Amino acid sequence: MRLFSYLSVFAFTLASPLAQPADMEGYSTVLRVEFVLECMRDREGTVYEMMNKCSCAIDRLGQHYSAKEFVDAWTTSKAITIAGERGAALRDNKQAKQLARAFRDSVKQAETDCFLR
Repeated sequence: MRLFSYLSVFAFTLASPLAQPADMEGYSTVLRVEFVLECMRDREGTVYEMMNKCSCAIDRLGQHYSAKEFVDAWTTSKAITIAGERGAALRDNKQAKQLARAFRDSVKQAETDCFLR
């Protein structure tokens, strides 16, 4: 009976949507590692814990953004914060502000889903 209960838990874990990785097609290893390292840099916690939570976050984002969409949104959300004339082109662009805001909201949701907050 005990073996059956362990097998049931194992089967449930495999079937759980939380256990399923995102389709990361097009996401280069460098892109994923860069996101995870930046995420880990900005948080306190053990390396192992943060690596897993930040990896979860990029997987969640991969469910909502193609690789190109992710790069565009991530780049825009960073570039919009550039001070001075260089950042003005994006800060004054309504679409860029909307894209950056939507991306930051997606990141916050992914962080919440992965227990980063």
